[in-house]
Amino acid sequence: MNASPATGHPKAAVVLATAAVLLAGGCTSSSPSSSGPSRPEGAATVMPEVSSVPRLITAADRTLPIAPYLLSDKQSDELTAAQARLTEQCMARFGLHYTAPAPAPVFRPKTPTQFRYGVTDPKTAAVDGFAPAGSRTAPTAVAPAALSSRTTLVLTGTNDPHVKPGSTAAGGQVYKGRKIPAGGCVGEARARLLSEGPEAGGDAELSDDINIDSFESSRRHPLVKAVFAKWSRCMETRGFSYPDPLAATGDTAWRTRTASAKEKTAARADADCKRRNNVVGVWYAVDVALQRQAIQRNSAALARIKKAIDARVRIAAAVLDG
Repeated sequence: MNASPATGHPKAAVVLATAAVLLAGGCTSSSPSSSGPSRPEGAATVMPEVSSVPRLITAADRTLPIAPYLLSDKQSDELTAAQARLTEQCMARFGLHYTAPAPAPVFRPKTPTQFRYGVTDPKTAAVDGFAPAGSRTAPTAVAPAALSSRTTLVLTGTNDPHVKPGSTAAGGQVYKGRKIPAGGCVGEARARLLSEGPEAGGDAELSDDINIDSFESSRRHPLVKAVFAKWSRCMETRGFSYPDPLAATGDTAWRTRTASAKEKTAARADADCKRRNNVVGVWYAVDVALQRQAIQRNSAALARIKKAIDARVRIAAAVLDG
């Protein structure tokens, strides 16, 4: 997924079983706030013990341990809006009228865990199938209007299409007596928001990795494998043969604009078999245990990431307050 020069890289979406598939890690972006290793130290090397398993039908109202180290949708939107405003102000200094394009429309769950473990409500599954309501019909992004060469130069610091917007290697030219900042006005805006670089603006890479790796690793945990086996046997009684919920969700037969009758039946069976066997409760408990393990091993780096998020959000709020 590409980001516009003005709004920065979109926030990484949480891993969703619904698109393993629907948003599965989404577009990952890293920033200087992602201090520490690019992958969580010791990730998925030792399966943690799980002392308590809640009884859950859905995890939509539950949080994950990594949440404080990831941008919320509100924080992400505020940073995007602040970057757009700073970019426009910078362009105005050069005598150029520029309006940052609106962020591309994307499907968003109500909470990061709403569809993390797939469909869980038999009633909605019977209507929408495996894809959450509205996810198949998200509006298409409108291509931004073409910019003149001078506008592009000031905006990004270069007219070279091979250089990504915000690259600090670009810039330094003089336009109307003013020196173009490193990375152009996009680069200046990102620097103000402590998110320099062509791939900056979203979640820290380490936080993203922990969020994704815990989900991937959870599927190999003995408790999850055991409950998946129960789920699979339940599905067989409904006429569907899948080894685990992700296989059901990712069935290529469901790649259609609307849910077929068979998909709706399968999705309803999936949700019902999860409920009968407490699949979500077990899966969530293991997911949480893996994240806590990774957070403990990366505590110093994550503390820096949390500090950077707080600083970026404060700066964004000040920009938006005028």
